[in-house]
Parts: sequence; structure tokens; C-alpha cells
Amino acid sequence: MKTAMLYGGPDVRVERLPDPEPGPGEVLVRVRAAGICGSDLHGYRQPRPGVKYPIRAGHELSGEVAAVGAGVAGLSPGQRVGVEPMHLLGCGTCPRCLRGDYHICPRRGQREGKPIHSSGFSELDLVVARNVFPLPDNVSLEDAAILDVYAVGVHGVNRLPVKPFHSVVVIGTGAVGLTQGQVARALGARRVIVVGTRDEPLEIARSCGAADAVVNARTQDPVRAVLDLTGGEGADVVFETVGGRGDTVAQACEMATFGGQVGVVGLFVEPISIDTRPAMRKEVEIRWVNSYSTWDGVREFQIALDLMASGRVQAGPLITHRVSLDRVAEGFAWANDKRSSGAIKVLVIP
Repeated sequence: MKTAMLYGGPDVRVERLPDPEPGPGEVLVRVRAAGICGSDLHGYRQPRPGVKYPIRAGHELSGEVAAVGAGVAGLSPGQRVGVEPMHLLGCGTCPRCLRGDYHICPRRGQREGKPIHSSGFSELDLVVARNVFPLPDNVSLEDAAILDVYAVGVHGVNRLPVKPFHSVVVIGTGAVGLTQGQVARALGARRVIVVGTRDEPLEIARSCGAADAVVNARTQDPVRAVLDLTGGEGADVVFETVGGRGDTVAQACEMATFGGQVGVVGLFVEPISIDTRPAMRKEVEIRWVNSYSTWDGVREFQIALDLMASGRVQAGPLITHRVSLDRVAEGFAWANDKRSSGAIKVLVIP
């Protein structure tokens, strides 16, 4: 099979490996679409310390069942499926796993002491059967490839419950920001304001149902704009989805109302600091949103799939670029420079 091998930095090559075979409890998935995630770009921009290259990647994926291992029931070759990524597997025995919070298992993403992960930038990938979700006929394989992103949005709203009278701000117009806005609106927010720095994705935020109002932070003070849009009150819930190296957590605290909540969804690549005085004065609650798992006994990936199947969220407008596996390096370049390419979500189509 063909697979993308990441050698650190922008060195991405397509090579051939033997076709894997499913063991007991495993499913071999023929990958039909895989999204390039912002976390994939961290090692693309700069090789990560301690990582032994080359590596394989691609944890946002969908496809068709190619084969099943011993003991797998309810799945058969040819079945269309979405895949919850392997790096979210917990140990299954610690207190976090036993209560369903496997996403914060101290040994998450390990098997027999070795790291495991999905490799969706490949023609074939092995998945444990419990992470394979059959797709209804009205959910396309391309849309299903970014169910992982929607599941993060579901976890965000579960961590910071959105009420029908709440105003919500989402900082960021990447795929995580736009899915977070869609999920917040679908699950009951009175009003969602999306803050970004480029007009094109802000317009997509409006058209795809992620925002009732938008703010371009390059042309206006985003904090003042949010206060104006909320009648001077500030937002009940603010989701920070940018991460990186910016001051967006501080902005989120300034945008929040008295007694409001800030959810940090974005992944920061270096330590950040904020002036705690505004948050203390308003008693703003800051909560971290890390991936997803289950909520009240229900898989959040399944909740995301149900939202997509019911038409309450729209993945199609977020998928702006597609590239073949042979041209995966070009896809990474598009995803890495969204301002030039106009990309929101780049899909690799093996």
C-alpha cells in the first residue's frame, strides 16, 4: 500500500509498505478521505523534539471496511465507516477510563507501552473495532472524515454547557472554530459571534451556520466589537480555538461577561501568560477542552455523527481543498499557509 511518511519539517514523502492484516478485535479500513489537522502541522513547521522520524499520521479519516479480524461483529467488508482516532485509546482500567473519560487517561494512546496512532494518510489503516462507526447513507465519506473535529466541538459544549439564552463567542475561523460555532448553534445558543482575521472564512462562518455575527480582528478591536454586539455585557461562553502563540486567552477573558466561562480548545505550542485581574474581577471560569470521549455514557463521536446525519451541522462548506495521496506534500503546504491558499480543511483522498 501507499502511505505518507513524515520525516520532520516539510519533508513529506509517499512510500510503499506491506498491506496490514487485522488481528483479533481489529478492522482494516480502506481510507477514502483524511483531513490534515492543525496538530499535524506542528511537526511540519518544525520537527518535534524527541520524535523518532519518519512517522505516519492522519487521525481524521473515513473509509470502507476492507477486512475484519477475529471476534469482530457487526462490521463487514464494504461497509462505509467513520473512525475515532487510535491516539484516543485509553488503558481501560484506570479511574478515568472506568468513568468514560479515556481522553485524559495517563496512558492514552499507548499499547504495551508503545505509542499508537491512526495513519489516515495511507491507502489502508488498522483500527480497533470499537472505534469504527457505521455511517448512515446520507453522510458522505468526505464529511465523515472530519467527524473528529465535530466531536471536539461536542466536547466543548459539554464542558461549557450552552443554554438557550446564552451568547457565545468563538475565536478562530479554522475548522475547529467553525465546527465549534456550528455545534454551539445546533445545541441551543441564542447567538454565536465568530472572531477571525480573514474575510473569506468569516463569510463561510455565516453561510455554513457557524455564526450569527462575525468580527474581523484585523480591522476592529475584537473585544470592543464583542461588547458592542452583546449590549456591553460580554459573552456568556467564549471558546478560544486558535492556540499557537497568541494572546487569545486574554482576549477571551476580556470578552466574557461577569460570571462567564472561557473554554480553551486551541493547542498552544509554548507557555502563555495572561493578566488575571480582569478574569478575577468578573469571576470568569476557565476550562480546558482536550479532545473528547464520552459524556453521560454516550460517545461524543456518535453525538457528532448524529448531528451530521440530522443535518444540524454542515461539513461540506468547510472542506475547501482536496489532494491525492501522491500530492500529500502539496496538501500540507496549502494547510500550512491558509492565508495564501484560502484553505479551511484540506482532505487527502487516497
